[in-house]
Amino acid sequence: MRTAIVLAILLAGAAAPAAAQEVPRQLTLDDAIRIALHRNPAHRRVLNDEDVTAVGELAAWSQFLPTVSANASTGLSRARTITGEDDFGRPVTLPDPIDYRSSSASQGINASVTLFDGLSRVNSLRAARAESRAVAARIRASERGLVGQVSRLYYAALQARQRIALEEQLLASARERLAMTEQQLRVARTHPEDVLGAQVDVARQELALEQARGNARKADLDLLQAMGIEDQPEFELVDGLPSRFDPASLDEDALVARALESAPRVLELAATAAAAEHTAGAARWSRWPQISLQAGVSRGMSLRSNEALFELNPRNRSFSLGLSAQVPLFTRFQTSRQIAQANANAEDAREALREERLRVERDVRAALVDLRNAYRAVDLAERSAELARQRVELAQEKYRLGAISFADLQRFIDDAAREERAAVDARFAWINAVIALEQQVGGQVRP
Repeated sequence: MRTAIVLAILLAGAAAPAAAQEVPRQLTLDDAIRIALHRNPAHRRVLNDEDVTAVGELAAWSQFLPTVSANASTGLSRARTITGEDDFGRPVTLPDPIDYRSSSASQGINASVTLFDGLSRVNSLRAARAESRAVAARIRASERGLVGQVSRLYYAALQARQRIALEEQLLASARERLAMTEQQLRVARTHPEDVLGAQVDVARQELALEQARGNARKADLDLLQAMGIEDQPEFELVDGLPSRFDPASLDEDALVARALESAPRVLELAATAAAAEHTAGAARWSRWPQISLQAGVSRGMSLRSNEALFELNPRNRSFSLGLSAQVPLFTRFQTSRQIAQANANAEDAREALREERLRVERDVRAALVDLRNAYRAVDLAERSAELARQRVELAQEKYRLGAISFADLQRFIDDAAREERAAVDARFAWINAVIALEQQVGGQVRP
């Protein structure tokens, strides 16, 4: 489904963000897709997840690096002592108060690195990478879904315009019949109620035309909304319906295999299942001991005066190095609960993936059935419309000769109008069936 177009749009997206905001006067389907991929709010929300997962993967990588912290402090203290104790421990008042004064400054850098924790960090990193793949698949699913949505809305707007053209033709035909009926009334070959009936038919067709114009306006609004356009620019649709092809040439099993291999939702759930499995592995490794190395260097000084306050180069120095091991002997079953929960999440993710694969296979086969039915429906609808047109031509000739009544003619005309509308609807139902199949497969199926 326009895979090459989507890839080209994504490669050129960063170079032309401003151009994507403009709606050209002659709007093609490619233009509508390009603008929507840059402007659609729902798709842009999905794109924001990519930055989050990038930071999450970086955070998982950082677990292999040491943690480093620096500290600095300085202080001043003063105290005055007025009372004391004599030799027998009894409180006495000193004849002269004693003043105490001190200041200090210290600076230090500490580092700690985990040397061994089983494979907990490795599994956490693998889980973060799998989450990144899941988000990438989610973005692709959003892109393909948006391409399908915009394509359907574009053709819906085109269908509304063709419906206007059809209703205009039917209105012109109704006015011709009214003129013919009025002419026959003047030569006494018809009745006044036939003229009234022809006038009612014109009024009814005028109403149908106005409704078609209103529906076209609403279809344009739906397309602009999907494109993410706030204002209401004027535009013309320049693309027509693509050429029809016989879906009998499509290999059903090959389409299913292709969908299972490239469907974004399947890829997303596969990555999610992998992330859940790695998370469960990290939880299981939490039972192993954790060995860490700590090192620190510091310097400081403390004086019985104010001179150490704000001292930037304390002269007393120290260095420390230590190795520690932590073994989780009893965690009140919290570790067991975390492992059980992680295992259950991994199993749920695997079942969700299996369920999605079953759904994809069913949806691809069902979409192909719909496409085949839509293909046959177009042939039948166009044949019925052609036969109805021939029937109306014969009925109009009989009406001119006075062989049938106006009511009979009107019935033939109403049947023909329904068949014409059905033919238009069938052609657009076919392209919608093509879009639905391509969306399920994850790529173009048209030859």
